[in-house]
Amino acid sequence: MDCRPWLFAVFTLALASGAQASMRCGTELIDEGDPIGTVQGKCGAPPYQHTEYPQPRTYMAPGANAVTVTWWVYGPDNGAYRYLRFIEGKLVEIRTSRQAPR
Repeated sequence: MDCRPWLFAVFTLALASGAQASMRCGTELIDEGDPIGTVQGKCGAPPYQHTEYPQPRTYMAPGANAVTVTWWVYGPDNGAYRYLRFIEGKLVEIRTSRQAPR
């Protein structure tokens, strides 16, 4: 039995699961994993941004595993908006959509 097609499929899936999104800002390129300062330096300040802070518990202490999540929105660029999500200042998601931010 020839195992090459099966091995090729497993190898292809392994490569695909490690894929990262990137976004072009003029002549610059940003990637998931970039710090927020690098993104702002390459893309400029976003027209819209929103930050969600951890909800405090008793005595204003943050909850376990609480993080700060920041959303930036660029666009519209040819009718598309680009949504960037940062967790604790690190870019973790780049998404493109035709829907305007709410």
